[in-house]
Amino acid sequence: MRHPHEILDQMEACLSALKQTDIIGPNFNSIDDLCIEWLKDRHYSVRPPIGYPVKITKLDEIISMFYDFLSTAYQKHLLPSSNIMRDRAIAKAFIEKRMEADKINRKDAMQQCALIVQTVLRTPEVFKFETPPTFGIFGQAEMGWITERAIKIINEQITKDNTIAVEKAVDEMTESIEKNYKMGYSLEELAACQKKLEGQYGKKESKT
Repeated sequence: MRHPHEILDQMEACLSALKQTDIIGPNFNSIDDLCIEWLKDRHYSVRPPIGYPVKITKLDEIISMFYDFLSTAYQKHLLPSSNIMRDRAIAKAFIEKRMEADKINRKDAMQQCALIVQTVLRTPEVFKFETPPTFGIFGQAEMGWITERAIKIINEQITKDNTIAVEKAVDEMTESIEKNYKMGYSLEELAACQKKLEGQYGKKESKT
C-alpha cells in the first residue's frame, strides 16, 4: 500500500498533464485509477458505473416503455390498461428505492429501473406470469422480490460479460506476443499480464 502523499503527488501530476492540449482530447483513465486507489486506501468500496442500454429522463417514459414491451411480449393476450396516476406513484417509489439501495442519483436510478423493467419482460420464462402483468409488479412492498430477481439476472449478465472481455483481451495479448516478438515469455510473465488484464476489466466491487 502506497503512502497517501505518493498518490496525491501522482494525481497532481496527472491533473497537470490533462490540462495540456491534446489532439484526441484528455484521457481520464489515469485519474479514475488514482481516485479509486485513494478511496480504497480510505476504506471506501468502489465500482465503475453500469452502461445502460436506454436513456430515460422522465417518469412517464419508464411507464410507456413497460407497456410497449408488454405488447410485444404478450401479443396474443388482452393487455391491461394503464392507470397513469397509480403507475406514476409506483414508478416514483421504484426510483426512490433504487436511489436508496444503490446510493445513486435520480438520473442513474431511472436508468436502473428501465433496465429492470426490460429484464423482467424479456425473461418471461423466469417470472412465469400466467397473464400479462400490470405496472404494479414493480411495487416495492410485497412485489419487491421481482425487482430483486431481475437485479440478480442483470448482475449475472455483467459477470458473464466481464469474463468474456477478460478472455478476449488475453487472447488478443497472446496473439500480439506471438506475432510481434521472437523472444519467448515465461509462464510467470504471461500469468502476470493476465492478472493485470483481469484487474483492468474486473473492477466490480460491491458497495455493500
